[in-house]
Formats: sequence, C-alpha cells, structure tokens
Amino acid sequence: MKKYTYKQFMTAASIATMLLGIQACDLDAEVFDQAEAGRFPRNEQELLSTVGATYGRLRGYYDPVTVLNTATTDEMVVPTRGPDWYDNGTWQQMAKHEWTPVSPGQINGSWEWAYGIVANANINLVALEESELEVQGKETVVAEVKMLRAFAYFFLLDMFGNVPLLTEDTATGNATQATRQEVFSFVESQILEAIPDLRDEKGAAMYGRFSQAAAYTLLAKLYLNAEVYTGTPRWEDALEATNAVINAEADYSLNPNFLENFSVSNQNIYQENIFTIPFDKILATGMNWQMRTLHYSLGSAYGLSNNPWNGFATRAEFYNKFSDDDQRKDMWLVGPQTDRSGNVITFVDAVDGESKPLNFTPQISSLERAFGNEGVRNVKYEVQQNNPRVNQDNDFVVFRYADVLLMKAEALLRLGNVTEAVELVNEVRARAGVDPFTTLTLEMLLEERGRELAWEGWRRNDLIRFGEFTGSTWQFKNNTQDFRKLFPIPNQQLSNNPNLVQNPGY
Repeated sequence: MKKYTYKQFMTAASIATMLLGIQACDLDAEVFDQAEAGRFPRNEQELLSTVGATYGRLRGYYDPVTVLNTATTDEMVVPTRGPDWYDNGTWQQMAKHEWTPVSPGQINGSWEWAYGIVANANINLVALEESELEVQGKETVVAEVKMLRAFAYFFLLDMFGNVPLLTEDTATGNATQATRQEVFSFVESQILEAIPDLRDEKGAAMYGRFSQAAAYTLLAKLYLNAEVYTGTPRWEDALEATNAVINAEADYSLNPNFLENFSVSNQNIYQENIFTIPFDKILATGMNWQMRTLHYSLGSAYGLSNNPWNGFATRAEFYNKFSDDDQRKDMWLVGPQTDRSGNVITFVDAVDGESKPLNFTPQISSLERAFGNEGVRNVKYEVQQNNPRVNQDNDFVVFRYADVLLMKAEALLRLGNVTEAVELVNEVRARAGVDPFTTLTLEMLLEERGRELAWEGWRRNDLIRFGEFTGSTWQFKNNTQDFRKLFPIPNQQLSNNPNLVQNPGY
C-alpha cells in the first residue's frame, strides 16, 4: 500500500476539498491511497472540478470589466435619469473621461477581479504541478489554468499597464510592478506554453473551457495591440494567430443567424462562439443586461416579474453607424414600445413629472438630466421572457469567429494587403445583409468592428489601438487627455501595497 504525506494529498486535491467539503486532517497525519482513493480525481472531468472555482471567477468579467470597457466609449452611455443612475457621479465620470483613482468603483473592481483569478490559478497550479497523481488529461487542465491566468493578466496589461507579476513561485510580501513589456512577454509565454496541451475541438465537452482556438484568439488580440503595449507592432504574428483559429480542426464559421449567438439558449451555439462564460439565472448568476438597459415599463411587456432599471443606452452618433438594411440593427430598441396587446406604453417621467408615450429616441438631451425615454436600448442578448428572476440564462460571449475574421483583416490591412482584407470584412458584412465594400480603410474597419461587436466589451481596446479613445470626442466626452489610455492604479491598492507606483497623470 502506497503512503502519501498530507502535503502530497493536498497539493493534488486541495481545491476539490474546498468544493466538496471534505474534512481536513492534521498536518502531520498520513493519508493512504487505498483508504482515500475515492477522494482523488480519476479522469479529466473530475480533475476539472478542482479548478471550477477559478473558472467561476470569470463571471466577474461581465461586470465590472466589460461594463467599464464599454461605458467609457462611444457605444454606451448611462445618463442620470431623475433620481436614478447618478451613483455619486460614477456613470458621468465614465462618459466624460473624468475618472479618478477612487471612482468609479469598477476600476478597483476590475483590478480585484483579475488578481482574484491570478490567486486562484496560482493555487491550482501548485496543486496540479506538484502532485504525483497521474491522471489522464492532467496536462490539459494545467494548460487551461495557465490560460485563465493569462486571460486575467491580458486585462491588467490592457487596462493598467505596469502591474505586479504574481506566479506560483512568487515570494510572499508586497510585490513590485513589472513593466508593461514584461507583462506582455509573460502573457505571450503562458499562451504559447499552454497551446500544445489544449484540446483543438468544440462542443459540449469543451464549452466554457479554454481550447486551442480560444488561446490563439487571445494571442491574436495580444499581438494586434502589441504596438500599444510595447511600442513594437506584431502584425505578422497577429495574422499567424488568426490563421491558426481559421484553420483549426474545430472548424469555426459564421452563424447565419447573428443574434442567435446571444440567445437565451446560446450554450448550444458552437458554430461561431469560440469562448463563452456560462451563466445561469439560479446558480451561476449575474447576467442581467436586460435589467440595466430596458425601461421600467417594459417589465410587463416581456413578462418579467421584476421591473428593469432603465439605465444603459447608446448615443445617436453610434446608433447612426448602422444602415437601415443592416440586420445587426435589430439589436437596438428604438421608437414606440408596445405592451403585449400592441398598445403603446405610457409612463410618468421622473424628470418633468409628465405622462408620455414610451418612445425611445436616439437623441439624449442631457447626461445629468435625461428623460426616461431617451437613448436607444440594446437587446443583443435576447431578453428571457416570462422570467421570474433578475438574472437570465444567456452565456456571455467573449470570443467569436467574426472577431477573428476582422482581426485578420486588420492585420492584412496594416501590412498593405487591402484586397484580402476587404474579402474578409465582406464575409462579415454579407451575414449582416449589407452591401460589400470595394475598398477598405482603417476608419472603415473600426466602424465595422463597432457594428459587429457592439456591447461585447472590445470597444475601448479597439479605440485605443486606432488612436480614437483619447484622440476623438463624442457626445458628453470632451476630454482628450492622453494618459487616460490607462486607468489609474486604484487608491485602495496603493494603500494595500506601498511598492505600487501610480500611472502618470493621476
């Protein structure tokens, strides 16, 4: 009978112990394999359960990370409407580009989300890599955990720049910041190291997990933004990474039904969605776009037990980027809204106290005092009708094949190959039912990315790469301070770690 020390047992199954509530024993006790065999992972699926908590932390990507990276751009605005959506000026700060190291809270929330994943992943890697257990699929799970950590560090790199690099080998104590170049190189190395051990397939078994295609998509985004992050462009490498996705055995393609990718049952959509974060209205909660964007009075129209909150909208200038024949325009709610009997809904506006029809207008008259019906609303994620809960069952889409095609087109365009770039963009446009382009410029490509990827969390990243995030203004945003390409290191983190140095400008 083989004998293990407690340390050896725990490095193999510590996370499973926490999840399954297995009683811990004394540190000096011995655990015997025959007596404890039922507690060891026996296959890849059981091994995955030991890192389930780390995957679960991804749900925080939707909010605060996606919210912050969207509400600070031209594609989303959250105006104050009477007594609602002021929140100590949080949303106005995002719209005006006037955030600080203290506010809005989504900045500190994004930092803590990322480092929460990093901490969990480091614990997982110690458990998995030091364990003497030989389980089929173990290398794949180790690779997936490295991808989870790389994913978190990608956003730290993108949003904050110079940040501490914490791995399973980092000594305890207050860490110092690595340079943005060092963080870039770390993310790159982790992805490249993980790819050979990841599975190149799609479907139910890989749903919500990092596959080779998902890893190559993240790598493509890293290389596409390399000039922003390091000062050195990597367009050829971005092209190679997108080709790896396009040529993958998993065989991704465009879903003929654009909005089906975001449907309530999109957990069954494997054709285009490369990487998604699973949500569930009961157990894995948090998907509530519909509550944030729909008007209070639309609750009954959709059979909801809870009235929505009437917040998130888009500006007229972004909405007007969509032509009338663009099928993607169906993601927007505009014009008169009706109840289930077809009657136009009326409501009493909290701003002026008047009763008026619920007619969504593209124009928003004021950031500080918007009327309740102003601003086009977004229903890209299908509203789950007759839902008794605040949360929905739609899974959040992180990477899509359409994005890969547009990233490849951008790499080709920046390398001077306009002809092939136009062909790729036209694949995406054909699905949307709009006329093909005959030529392509960077400005045209940025606008196409906006139409295709609206409210998917990539707009800030795109605008910075194209020189428009601080280089342009839009309604309610007149601040063009270049240092705002990075968010500030949150004051709370500066207080926690005196070795951190604030980003310039803050």
